[in-house]
Amino acid sequence: MTKNKKTSSVDFLAGLKSIEPDTVRRHPPAAKPISTTVPQPELPASLQPIQQPSRRGKVAITHWVDPAVRKQLARLSIDHDTSQGALMAEALNLLFEKYGQPPIAAPMQESAAVLEPTA
Repeated sequence: MTKNKKTSSVDFLAGLKSIEPDTVRRHPPAAKPISTTVPQPELPASLQPIQQPSRRGKVAITHWVDPAVRKQLARLSIDHDTSQGALMAEALNLLFEKYGQPPIAAPMQESAAVLEPTA
């Protein structure tokens, strides 16, 4: 035997509101999306970061290598009395030549004082 029992619907949210204070919100209102096209104000020249003259017009290339690779590059630069940047420019030019491109990678201008040994 089955009984046909009619159950009344329960208003869960109404019951929840009766036990919670009015200051508690379960779902905060949706935030407005932040526009990424808002132009940034231009900083005055006195507050702009100072860029080294040797880096003007240049961009950085970052490549992750094993620590042993970095150490070997550092040793090569010491052994050949040149900078790591000059060695990387040489390596890029060799790569360009291998693939039929002009060797356009030039090392950054270095001052002679940087490479001279200190007392």
